[in-house]
Amino acid sequence: MIGIIITGHGAFATGISSAVELLTGHQDFIIPVDFKAEHSEEELKEHLRAAFDRLKDCEQILVLCDILGGSPFKNAVLLSFGDERIKVLYGTNLGMTVELAMRCMMGQIPDADALADEIIEIGKTQIGKYKYEPIETSEDFEEGI
Repeated sequence: MIGIIITGHGAFATGISSAVELLTGHQDFIIPVDFKAEHSEEELKEHLRAAFDRLKDCEQILVLCDILGGSPFKNAVLLSFGDERIKVLYGTNLGMTVELAMRCMMGQIPDADALADEIIEIGKTQIGKYKYEPIETSEDFEEGI
């Protein structure tokens, strides 16, 4: 089984996990860890440790962080040292998190490195800019409306 920890600044983690739950249902293998303004780095580290402990029986753990270099990322990396099961990703978005959750639910789990690479690529495809382009209509089409 794979475990997923989502962490980030403010309510990022609970926000993403709440949206994932709305789309996929509740998943026990997903644990949000927020880093709120009132938390110290030591409290963040304690919350991350507790999340890792809850997932201690998982074969693999992916930690999805909001940004590179922030306290949630740095502490996840520090706590992952020496544990090859843990892969830390950053730049997390909802699309990649939903895809990861669905793959886990369906048991489509390659090794952690391959899975992390696939999820990162999926995350990249979820970023873009919509451009409205009107469709030209003919008089025949407009008459049928």
